[in-house]
Amino acid sequence: MAAPTSTFWDQEGHFHTNGLHWEGFPRLLWESLSMFHYTEPPLYDGVEYIEEGVSRCRVKMIIPQHPFRSLWPPIEVEVVGYRLVDTLETAALEAIKLFCNQHPIEVAAYPIGLFPTIDLGNSDWDFRTDHHGHLLGDLAEETVRIVTRFMDVQYHYQMLLRHGVSQITGVAQSHYRNADHQVTQIEELQALVTQKDEIIAARDETILHREDQIIESDHLITQRDAVIEFLQEQIHDLLIEADDAQAHIEELQQQPILPAIPIVPEEEEEDLEEIEGISEIDSEHGDPVLSPHHSLSGSQSSVGNFDDFSKSSTFEM
Repeated sequence: MAAPTSTFWDQEGHFHTNGLHWEGFPRLLWESLSMFHYTEPPLYDGVEYIEEGVSRCRVKMIIPQHPFRSLWPPIEVEVVGYRLVDTLETAALEAIKLFCNQHPIEVAAYPIGLFPTIDLGNSDWDFRTDHHGHLLGDLAEETVRIVTRFMDVQYHYQMLLRHGVSQITGVAQSHYRNADHQVTQIEELQALVTQKDEIIAARDETILHREDQIIESDHLITQRDAVIEFLQEQIHDLLIEADDAQAHIEELQQQPILPAIPIVPEEEEEDLEEIEGISEIDSEHGDPVLSPHHSLSGSQSSVGNFDDFSKSSTFEM
């Protein structure tokens, strides 16, 4: 019984399908399940994502509980691949293998029991293949047809895997080129960092030299400030002295000026007394009247007599 195809995307970006719209392992699985009276085909839930720069895909599928065989529980499969189309095929092939391993006796009567792979160490697969003589009777045509379909699907699956491996190889090469380019960039950045470190070291050395100069300048400034402070103190003292001198000058200028008394030596005082005595005598006898006929010699003798008089007068005194 053919089931309708169902394919859609949900709001979360998941791809839901029953895989019946192309020839592949999902359709072969459903045809085998329908022979065992399953009513609903398995649904596949696939999602694509990026992991560390690589495109990945995860597909989950469930073979539901058998509608009337309680001992046939659901079969859950989860497969991780690189593309959605081949990951769906891998999930269906894995489900066929699990179904055959869980029900070896039931599948031995059908061509699906010959698959999925040759495994000489698997007793279940040996049991199914050692007793397949009945398949060459009435089921020979169906067996050949199923085997052919499986071989064709297997070839198609291998082509998908080959394409996926080629894509993975291309992604790996791209990542290698990107990594090589990034390594080159890292080396260039390291060279730039080294150059910057050298420049920073030179600047640090210059800064240290400038700091030493600044410290020396600060020391000189401190010394000059001390000298300036000392000079300011001296200037302050000089200004105070100048103010005191100015005040003293002003005080002197405001005092009255007294008349000066001449200081007469002792000899001059005696002469003055003699002159005063003569003056008194002259004043008693009157002023001498000189005759116009008085000769110069008489005058000189008179003067001499006057000197003698003066000397005698002085002696008597």
